Amino acid sequence: MILESSILEKVFLQSRIPQMIFQQDFNNNLANNAFFQFIGYTEEEWRKISVQEISHPEDYELDLQLFRDMLTGLRDSYQLEKRYFHKNGEIIWGSLNVTLIEDSYSEKKYFLAQVLDITEEKNLEQVLTKNEQKYRLLAENSSDIINLHLKDGQFIYNSPSIKQILGYEAAELLGDKPSNYIHPDDLSLIKEKHTYLINHQGPLLISYRARNKNGTYIPLESSVKSVFDDKTGLVTGFISITRDIRSRVEQDILLRKSEKLAVVGQLAAAVAHEIRNPLTSIKGFMQLFYSTKECNEELINVAFSEINRVEEIISEFLTLARPHQEKKEPIKVDDLMKQVVQLLQAQALLINKEIKCKIEEDIPVMYGDPNALKQVFFNIIQNGLDAIDERGFVIIKITSSDQSIRIDFIDNGRGIPKERLQRIAEPFYSTTEKGTGFGLLTSYKTVENHNGKLEIDSTVGIGTTVTIFLPNASN
Repeated sequence: MILESSILEKVFLQSRIPQMIFQQDFNNNLANNAFFQFIGYTEEEWRKISVQEISHPEDYELDLQLFRDMLTGLRDSYQLEKRYFHKNGEIIWGSLNVTLIEDSYSEKKYFLAQVLDITEEKNLEQVLTKNEQKYRLLAENSSDIINLHLKDGQFIYNSPSIKQILGYEAAELLGDKPSNYIHPDDLSLIKEKHTYLINHQGPLLISYRARNKNGTYIPLESSVKSVFDDKTGLVTGFISITRDIRSRVEQDILLRKSEKLAVVGQLAAAVAHEIRNPLTSIKGFMQLFYSTKECNEELINVAFSEINRVEEIISEFLTLARPHQEKKEPIKVDDLMKQVVQLLQAQALLINKEIKCKIEEDIPVMYGDPNALKQVFFNIIQNGLDAIDERGFVIIKITSSDQSIRIDFIDNGRGIPKERLQRIAEPFYSTTEKGTGFGLLTSYKTVENHNGKLEIDSTVGIGTTVTIFLPNASN
C-alpha cells in the first residue's frame, strides 16, 4: 500500500518505536512489531479490535476531536499523552504523535501515528505526586516548624506552624535568612553549625533563641540536615525541623531551683545538727561554771575543743559554698606530693604507720591551684592513715600518659562497704566518728574544677584505692 519502497518498509517495520500508518476510514492500516508489543496483542488479534477498544474513554474523546481537526484542515499534526488498555488489563501510557502525510502521486491522505511508551515516567510521577501531597499534608499540619533553606540559609519554604510559634506568616520570611532573627548571643553558634553542615550531612541538633514578631525571644531547638546534589555531591541547601522548647526550659529552671533549695535545706539541717552537739556541750559547761563559780581546767579544755570543732565545721562549709576562683599556675605534681608527704610522714611514724611514694620520672607539668590540690592530697592521705591499723601503710603512685597524670592512693586498711561507698561524697557522711564528710566532698569539687576525675575502689578487709586523673599542661 503506502510503503512501496522496500527500504522505507524495513525502516518502519523494524523501528523500536510503536508506529501505525492508516487512512481516514482506518482501513488498510499497517502497524509494526513494536506497536503490537506495546499493546500486547498479536497482529491477527489486532485485526479484530478497534482503536477505541484499547483507548481509555477519557482520552479517546480528545484524541478523536484532534483527529477531526486534522480532517478539516485546522491542523496537520497533534501530540497527546494518552492511556491505553494493555491486553493483560493494565493501563499503559503513551505519548501519541499523529502527523498528516499526503501522497502526491495518488493524492490520498495518510496518517502516521507514533507512540512513545511513557508508562514508567507516569507511574513515577504519580508516586512522587502522592508523596509530595503526603509530605505537604504532614508539614502543613505539624506543630513543629518545617523549613527548607538554600545553601546560604535563605528560607524557600516555611510550614504554617511558624505563625503559631514566632508570629510570622509563612510567606513573610521567604527569601530572608534565619540570622536576622537569631538572638545576638547565639549567632556565633549558628554560624559555626552552618559551616559544619556545608561539609557534613548531619543532622545536627541546635538550641538557640529566635525573635518573635512581638520582639520577644523564644527558646527553640532545631534538627538540621544538609541536602546534597546526587551528581556533584555538593550541598545545595538544608532542611530543618524546629520545635518550641519554652515549657521544657521553664521546667528545667524550676527543677534546678527545687534541687538547689533541696540541697540548701539538707546542708542547713546537717550544719545545724553538727553544730548543735558541741554547742550543747559548751552550754552545759557554761551553766556548770555559772552555778559552781569554779574553774575546772579539764572542762575548759573540752569546751575549747568543742569550739574548735564548730569552727572547723563552719570553715569546711564555707570552703564548699564559696564560688570557685579560677587560679592557674604551673604545678609539678610530684614536688607538691612530696611536700604533703613530708608534713604527714612524721605523724605517721609516731603511730607506727608508713607512707610510701612511687613516682615515675619526668612527670609533666600541669596548670592549676597548688594550694587547693595540696589540700586534696592531704585529705586523702589522712583518710588513708585513719583507715589503717598499726604497721599499716599508704602507698602513693604517680604515673603519666600523653593525656593525663594519674595519682593512686592505696591503703591496706579496713575498706569501705559498698552501701557506704555510694554515699561517700555526701556532706556530713563520714566513715570515721570524728569526720564531717566535707573533706572528700571538697576534694571531688576541687578535682572537677581542674577538669579532672576522682574515683574510689574499695574492698572490705583488703583496703581502698583512690585514683585521681588530672590533665597535663599539653592537654
